[in-house]
Amino acid sequence: MEKQWYSARTVYEVLVSSGKKGYHLYEDRIIVLQALSIDNAIEEAEKEAKIYAQKAGCKYLDFVSVFHLFENNIMDKSEVYSLMRDSKLSEDKYLDKFFDTGKERTKR
Repeated sequence: MEKQWYSARTVYEVLVSSGKKGYHLYEDRIIVLQALSIDNAIEEAEKEAKIYAQKAGCKYLDFVSVFHLFENNIMDKSEVYSLMRDSKLSEDKYLDKFFDTGKERTKR
């Protein structure tokens, strides 16, 4: 059996002050990896997440979501992660709730 490409999304709690009293700082991270199956990809992603957490001084929250890449050759603009979710929220409310809460630490 040949290894295939997967991406894995993992979540961590950063063990430093978020800068705001009573708040926690979380990191959402996506990596790409090769594995023999989706179950094997989950196992490998969990191993990597634990190593990353130890090196980065954060806490792995035991959350992994794996996506099978449908391309064998990863290149410019390859899709490396996709998640679909049912919701009754409107477009703006959906984005505000899950992706643009105003508390993200991004450069934009």
